[in-house]
Amino acid sequence: MGKVKMEKLQGSRLARQALERTVTLIDRFGSRLVGSDACRHTADALHAELANYTDKAVKESFWLHPGAFLGWIRILVVLYPISLVFLWMDLPLISLLLTSAGILVMVLEFFLYKEIIDPIYPKAEGVNVYGTIEPEGDVRHTFLFSGHHDSARVFNFFSNKPSLYIFRIGFGLGLYFVQLAVALARTVGAIVEGGLFTISLPPLFYLIALIIMTLGFPLVAHLWVFASKEGTPGAGDNLIASSMALELARYLSLQKQNGHPLKHTRVIVASFDGEEAGLRGSRAFFTKHAPDFADQSVWNFNVDCPYDAKDLFFLTSDINGSVKLSQRMATECVNISHSMGYDAFSQPIAFLTGGTDAAEAAKVGLEAVTLMAMPWGNKGRNSVYHTPNDLPDAIDVLAVEETLSIAIKFIERLEADEIIL
Repeated sequence: MGKVKMEKLQGSRLARQALERTVTLIDRFGSRLVGSDACRHTADALHAELANYTDKAVKESFWLHPGAFLGWIRILVVLYPISLVFLWMDLPLISLLLTSAGILVMVLEFFLYKEIIDPIYPKAEGVNVYGTIEPEGDVRHTFLFSGHHDSARVFNFFSNKPSLYIFRIGFGLGLYFVQLAVALARTVGAIVEGGLFTISLPPLFYLIALIIMTLGFPLVAHLWVFASKEGTPGAGDNLIASSMALELARYLSLQKQNGHPLKHTRVIVASFDGEEAGLRGSRAFFTKHAPDFADQSVWNFNVDCPYDAKDLFFLTSDINGSVKLSQRMATECVNISHSMGYDAFSQPIAFLTGGTDAAEAAKVGLEAVTLMAMPWGNKGRNSVYHTPNDLPDAIDVLAVEETLSIAIKFIERLEADEIIL
């Protein structure tokens, strides 16, 4: 039997086991919003099993403010009518300041994932889990396989008439920017005319703009229910990746027991918490451990949303394009995929599609990519993404098999010093 065929059979077995564990954990704990008992219990279960396969298994707690990440949406909804009232009162400067504040919060909190409003939201405890498999000899490379075990909040706009998603978001946010433009033009015009309270736009134009913004308020108000308080089952996004991390650890442990230990490659498998709250878990992990990785060959192979093998790709940028990932690592992963007969490509992240945990690794200087296996754009996401239908049967077992096979092959190439910094 050929080597590639053996590798695929091995990958298939690991994939089935990863899916079975995913089913079991969801049956036991259900949805896992960060800070919930279910999420902590899932972390405990992952840690308990990981201890069987690694030289060291660790749980690390961290604090975060889960409500902040999507909190900007309701802040905009509240500011819109207040700012509109000031425009009706012909006080455009106040409206401009309020509207600008909302835009600033949105850009910093969501576009750039900064923790700008976090302190005003309730605090919760998150739990990261990771395990380390040490090589037999000196460490020349570190391979860090990661996923996240927390669930996303259900996005009502994806669950209810998803075909209208772009319309709902576009018109709701669009009206907010219209308000910003009107307030800015009115303020500048008033200053030019010699006073903030001087009518500077044609009265009819201004009146029409106010009427349009007033009639459009329901479209802005509807954003209030963009995200539900309920969490998804989170099978493909992203408990399967955490389960894959355990399968990778188990595989390497068995290899070691059978006399085939890694010689010079340390492997860390990690399951982060708080990814769906703005990458807070991976941020806590990489911030804490950055000194441990300094001046080393460290490669972060992050996995997120591995639903469909036919859509497998590697991200080369992250957090709405604001963070560069490793093109070199992505190219290497694509080449490995092709050598095994898998379709794969690399691409930058689409704007307004968020971010992944690889961004936090890249920020501290590590080589990092995220493997995804689903259409990734504002129009083409998997139909179960961030919905109650994100169940194990939505995951293509072939996507799991290929992901694990690529990761194992990458480790083998590190061992052979075929990939070096």
